[in-house]
Amino acid sequence: MDRRQFLEALGLSTAALGTASLSPPVGSVPSDAPRPNIVFLFSDDHSVPDLGCYGNEVIRTPNLDALADEGLRFDRAYVTSPQCSPSRASLLTGRTPHAAGASRLHADAMSMLPSLVGLLNDTGYFTGAYRKVHQAEIQEQFDFYHDDGDLARFFEQRRRDQPFFLWFGCRDPHRPYSDGAIESPHDPAEVLMPDYLPDTPAVRQDLAHYYDEIARFDRECGTLLDMLDDRGLAANTMVVMAGDNGLPFPRAKGTLYEPGIRVPLLVRWPDRVDAGRSTDALVSLLDLPITWLHAAGIAPPQTVHGTSLQPLLRGDVSSVRDRIYAERNWHDTWDPMRCVVGERYKLIQNYRPEVGYQPALDLANSPTYASIQEQADADALTDRLAEVYTAEARPQVELYDLESDPGEWDNLASDPAHADRVRDLQLTLSRWMDETHDFLPPPRTAFPGGPDSELNTTINPLNGTERR
Repeated sequence: MDRRQFLEALGLSTAALGTASLSPPVGSVPSDAPRPNIVFLFSDDHSVPDLGCYGNEVIRTPNLDALADEGLRFDRAYVTSPQCSPSRASLLTGRTPHAAGASRLHADAMSMLPSLVGLLNDTGYFTGAYRKVHQAEIQEQFDFYHDDGDLARFFEQRRRDQPFFLWFGCRDPHRPYSDGAIESPHDPAEVLMPDYLPDTPAVRQDLAHYYDEIARFDRECGTLLDMLDDRGLAANTMVVMAGDNGLPFPRAKGTLYEPGIRVPLLVRWPDRVDAGRSTDALVSLLDLPITWLHAAGIAPPQTVHGTSLQPLLRGDVSSVRDRIYAERNWHDTWDPMRCVVGERYKLIQNYRPEVGYQPALDLANSPTYASIQEQADADALTDRLAEVYTAEARPQVELYDLESDPGEWDNLASDPAHADRVRDLQLTLSRWMDETHDFLPPPRTAFPGGPDSELNTTINPLNGTERR
């Protein structure tokens, strides 16, 4: 099989995956306008709501709060994976982690796939990356890369009339933590305590360090935004800020609960995005690559799985997703999971339910997890936290009503009143897994003739015909 045949095979189910178009949407960028620059500010292990603009009044993030005031804030943005490299592989290839061949931590995406960087390079963009990319082969495709040092060199090396794409991959707020990230550290007594962590001095100090690194990230983002202003580039630059996965704390990073996969997402694009808006539309960071390609006037390849955010950026809320998907596979241990999130309900399928909660290595070595273990040994955890952190096994299926139970504490999967909803969401997840060539068995047979065929009269997403 040659490269063309390989790529055609990968793109067979594109329509089923929600790709809006294979050419830029009409009106996304005026034909007589210069192609926009794109700056991507990417934090490392950072959940909603940990920015001031998302309601955290303790954390100090004035630059990103101003960015939100000047653009669009997404309140329900999700990553494809609660792990660094799989999430980044999706952003750089426009594919789900397993479909990019990068489902495990530290795995590179398949080299045969077209990358966002290569597509931008081929159409005249000057591309640069700063610090963390976490995809070694794609990192080599950037015109400019610097692990640290003077970011001004990027702007000096590009031609003055050349559009650019800049990936600012900050390592904050990834662990390990230490004192001194900022001059005036956050007060541990003032941090907002998540309900999935015990309220102990050690946990509060750990969260204060997390806040400090987010504040440092904010300061560096402000420096970069000032560079755009000083060079007269801000007016024609789409600035996007997002987190790569959830905060590095137990029951967050590495899990498919909301703190593990729901992240901040901000977009500022002068004269294209109205300032001061927010939206609770479901979006995936998988949607960013196709959005950037559309903005640049580039037709996305058939391998791309995302849905363009251009309608939402223009204020059209009628063209949005009705669900998103996320996956976790290997992260210091093999603990595969899949989930589907809808407007209200969320289903998680655990493929190793026989094991209890297993934190990633950086979390297992954290002061917070040590505090959890001390509390467990002293029988001081609440019943709810004890069930999370000390149970020998987990449910195979979890169903949560995110409207009435945003903390995901009341598992409705075994409630007979929700039996049809569980089956329907499992079928939805199964179809997605089949259409994206997932390597795990789907939770239910999703096709005619299977045990759930009586539930399976629907519209075939491949060709729009009725499927029974």
